[in-house]
Amino acid sequence: MACASAFQELASRNPVLQELVDLGYVVDFIGGHVVVYGVKHLDEHGALQYGVLCTPVDLGENNIILATGTHQCWWRGSKPHCRQGVALPLGPQPNNTQITAQLTTDFAFSLKLLDDNKQKREYASFEEKLSTYLGMITAPALAAHPGAPSQGIIQRAAEQASPLRIPDTASARYGQNDVADKLRGKKVAIVGLGGTGAYILDFIARTHLEGITLFDDDTVHVHTLFRAPGFIEAGLDKPKVSALYQVYDKWHAAITAVPERITQENIERLATFDFVFVSVDDGPSRQIIVDWLSSRGIPFVDCGMGLERSLEGLNAMVRITGVDRATYERTRGTLYLPTENPKDAEYKRQPQIIEFNALNAALAVIRFKQHLGLYERVVDAAWHVFESASFSLDRERDPR
Repeated sequence: MACASAFQELASRNPVLQELVDLGYVVDFIGGHVVVYGVKHLDEHGALQYGVLCTPVDLGENNIILATGTHQCWWRGSKPHCRQGVALPLGPQPNNTQITAQLTTDFAFSLKLLDDNKQKREYASFEEKLSTYLGMITAPALAAHPGAPSQGIIQRAAEQASPLRIPDTASARYGQNDVADKLRGKKVAIVGLGGTGAYILDFIARTHLEGITLFDDDTVHVHTLFRAPGFIEAGLDKPKVSALYQVYDKWHAAITAVPERITQENIERLATFDFVFVSVDDGPSRQIIVDWLSSRGIPFVDCGMGLERSLEGLNAMVRITGVDRATYERTRGTLYLPTENPKDAEYKRQPQIIEFNALNAALAVIRFKQHLGLYERVVDAAWHVFESASFSLDRERDPR
């Protein structure tokens, strides 16, 4: 491929090129040609293939690509077809144009648009030309294989050297790669994959964490669907961790599903983690887990929420507590780290509202990222509680 700086210069002047990169294509500028790699299309048998689209360009002032030039494009790959096995109307003709020593085309395509009088016309812009060709070629493939990854996404994901399957262009776009990289090499566990735990997974699966392990022995029920992000209908009656793994493995390649409840007998499983999210609904289990973690110097954040009903509606309280032994000692057995279950299984009867599960998870992940230095932290409080009626966030005062 050509020098990256040459393409970057061209892309900075012609936004359509950067848009193609953002869509998952590998794009280059070689020998006066814009070359788009990894163009999805169907072959004559309906199988998914990837081709290379090339178009010569005329450059104007400040390297702006002009609308002038040929309406044709060159192509390397099999002839693109529609889903019925009919070749697309691209007027393909054999063509052996050598773009580079490593890239010689197979066909030339000829496609023009029609004006209001049904007469063929030239393209009004380079962007119109490129989008027209790509749209026609890829539409059948996108319809037949909607989940197929783009080659550019696969390539750039591999280049970032992390389990994240999608290239982290969000961090790069805003100059935050150094911040996002603080999660590299870290392994975390989520104990409890109910509504809050599922949202924690949703948030951290989009990071460079080295490993994410899920612990829960429960199965997916219909009411689970109302508390989890997205839609996991295919997971009904399956272990929660397995159902969520199937969804989030598409984001992160280092997720491990363990369909077990953490107890005194298997708690040593948590010994290898750099951080643990605790989102269980059982007080004694919470005490066992947090006591064990904090005594071994493994940082944690414990999540909790409750709902009360009044004549006017529901009032929610969402809590996070963590992350060390001092926190455990100060909060053990209190409302901020309950170690006993309410009488008559009160918690089990309380409704779980998805937005508060998501908020609980968001606060927990923010606290986790504060601990690892991604976010600034100026308040050394052991717990924080959000109360919905007053829309206020309370915290521990002067803990030392």
